[in-house]
Amino acid sequence: MKNLIRRFKECLDNLTFRALIALQVFATTEPVRLRAALVSVVMAGAVLFPALASEQLAQSIAGVIVVALPLVAGEGTRRKVSPTYQ
Repeated sequence: MKNLIRRFKECLDNLTFRALIALQVFATTEPVRLRAALVSVVMAGAVLFPALASEQLAQSIAGVIVVALPLVAGEGTRRKVSPTYQ
C-alpha cells in the first residue's frame, strides 16, 4: 500500500511539474491569451457564478457575455500584435 501511495505521489508531482512548465511556456509565447484567460476567470468568479446562483436567465446570459468578451477581445488584440498569427 505504501508503494502505491508513493508511486501516486510521484506521478502527481510529475504532472504538477509538467503543468507548471507548460504554463510558463504558454505565458512567454502567448501573453495576450493568458491575460484574456485570467480576466475571464476573474469575471466568472465575480459575475457568472452569482448569476447562476440567483437562477435568473438575464443575469446568466449577461454573465456568459461578460466572461466571453475578454477572450474575444484578446484574440483580436493577438491578431494585431503577433506578426506570425494568420
